[in-house]
Amino acid sequence: MKRLLFITFYFPPRNHVASYRSGCFAKFLPEHGWLPTVVCQDWPPDRPDSDPDFVGELPASVPVHRIPAPPEQGLYEKVLLRKLAPYLWPHRAPILWWRQARARVASLLKTTPFDAIWATSDPLTPLTLALEAARHARIPWAADIRDCMNGQSFGSWYKRSFFRRQERRLCRLADRVITVSDPLASVLKRITDVPVAVIPNGFDASLFPAEAPDPAKVFTILYAGNLEEGPQDPGPVLRAVYLCLERGLIPRNELELVFLGTRPKSLKKALAKVPNQLPIRMLPLLPHRAALALQTQASVLLLIANTFDQGVMTGKIFDYLAAGRPILAVPDDRDTTAALLRATGAGVVITDIESIALQLSEWFARWRVDRSFKLARNESLIRTYSRCAQTGDLAQLLTQLVAEQSPNSL
Repeated sequence: MKRLLFITFYFPPRNHVASYRSGCFAKFLPEHGWLPTVVCQDWPPDRPDSDPDFVGELPASVPVHRIPAPPEQGLYEKVLLRKLAPYLWPHRAPILWWRQARARVASLLKTTPFDAIWATSDPLTPLTLALEAARHARIPWAADIRDCMNGQSFGSWYKRSFFRRQERRLCRLADRVITVSDPLASVLKRITDVPVAVIPNGFDASLFPAEAPDPAKVFTILYAGNLEEGPQDPGPVLRAVYLCLERGLIPRNELELVFLGTRPKSLKKALAKVPNQLPIRMLPLLPHRAALALQTQASVLLLIANTFDQGVMTGKIFDYLAAGRPILAVPDDRDTTAALLRATGAGVVITDIESIALQLSEWFARWRVDRSFKLARNESLIRTYSRCAQTGDLAQLLTQLVAEQSPNSL
């Protein structure tokens, strides 16, 4: 079995979408002939977003080196290193964690003969650690870009140019670049001559209930996760639901809007524009398996698409695919979300409020007849988005990379 140095900041048990990708890769790689040694951020079990079963159990053969963030002490660390240094060294932030992780990586290189390195961003720090380790060990490394700073507008505007420059530099020094969508791959191909591969995000079917739970007793529209103010606007859906109630298309006592793990303040502005109170239930962040069970019980799964950046698709859509319930995506992003739902037949993308209300009323009528009603889906295509299958793609890429034996000589 080949050995892989696997560097990531986010990793289970942290209940975070970025931990899902790294955690499942580490979980399934041994099945495909690669044994990862994980270096990641430590995440204390007493944190509210700590979920020990987030991706299930990792194989006992997978060593995980969890690097805690050292406490910041004094003006130098609290101000200079935390606030100012990221402008000079954005590829090493958070700096104190980078120092600790760098020492651990150096120690591992002395004891383990790795065949390759995989590192994922953001933050950029894992890529920096991977580059240095690859130079030292003279082995190839792959840069996994989940969010592309050169193709997206996240983060503070005054920091973007610093981070984008370092992302370009690191990608150009990798032996392979991996990203999550074709549009982001196009951006990365413009900034580097390194081959770029696409391995999308996906779902882990083993985390869903072995037996489907009973469907919800009322027509339930469920949204899972946070809402980013600006790129994601729930207003059109809320107004469409209001129209359904006002016109008698859906009885109030047979409808519920559920927001799972969503910050209430992110809904406040949108709710202010709806004349009457809607039947809304707010649920806290739940363990991953519990959240997935609720998704399988819902009548409709709601997705608020990001129309600000091309190639950006919220990771929850893949769990939605696995849950098997109809997906309503608002608005039509005319991009990756729309393409995925149309190709799989798993849902619809709609922008117009009247059309959203009409679609909900049509699905409600079907739900009244069969609470487990399903759409005509392309199940064979949906299965390609399983994390296990995607890990096989990653293993094949790594094997090819090693076979080429062409790490950059720097």
